[in-house]
Amino acid sequence: MKEKKCKNNKCMRVLPKGYKFDYCENCRNEQAKNVKNAGKGLLGIVGLVGGIAIAIITKKAPKA
Repeated sequence: MKEKKCKNNKCMRVLPKGYKFDYCENCRNEQAKNVKNAGKGLLGIVGLVGGIAIAIITKKAPKA
């Protein structure tokens, strides 16, 4: 039987028999970290845009 390897082309580690994932533990942790960081960045952008929108909406018109 052919040995199973990690699907990450940069890694290609040999996975143990019966391992149920296609990526090794290290590559899976890297993917999780990248998703987490992307979520944080997206949340920051949404917060910034939302804050600006609220500031514009609540700004009172200057008295003439």
